Amino acid sequence: MGKNFSVEVRTHCKICGKKLPNRRYRTYCSDVCRNARNNAKQKEKGYNVEWQRKKRDAEALKPDPNKVQCLICSKWYVQVCSHVQQIHGMTGREYREYFNLEVKRGVVPKWYRKMKGEQAIENGTVKNLDKGVKFRFKKGQKGVGVYERSTITKDRLRTLNKLRKGLD
Repeated sequence: MGKNFSVEVRTHCKICGKKLPNRRYRTYCSDVCRNARNNAKQKEKGYNVEWQRKKRDAEALKPDPNKVQCLICSKWYVQVCSHVQQIHGMTGREYREYFNLEVKRGVVPKWYRKMKGEQAIENGTVKNLDKGVKFRFKKGQKGVGVYERSTITKDRLRTLNKLRKGLD
């Protein structure tokens, strides 16, 4: 003889108590209620924002040649200025000026800069540089040279000028 199983047939949502709209919904009345329950389960297991933050921080403590080190907290990131803005409350420009880095270049690894350049060529956003010519500063224009150039930028420009003079 077979066993007699009793199946509970729900008529109301397990979360909010609303009447279930049709047979397809067996436990929750909507995706919102289902997601609320799943999110609660994740919190019970410890998969919350704090857990994710600790995991990312542990990863950022490991030195990595494919990342750049934050000069404030010594952690490793691909995009340091995004980290600096979110965690340390400085803009990328303030960070670069404070540590005497190139002001007009992002603090990212070479592979990332190359990848983003290739993406710009592939998807056509590089054409925006041509369209922006009319908005660039002209020599002698008010507002040009407001920022002091970093020593890295000055050294790079000196090297470029020497190379150009050598080619002439």
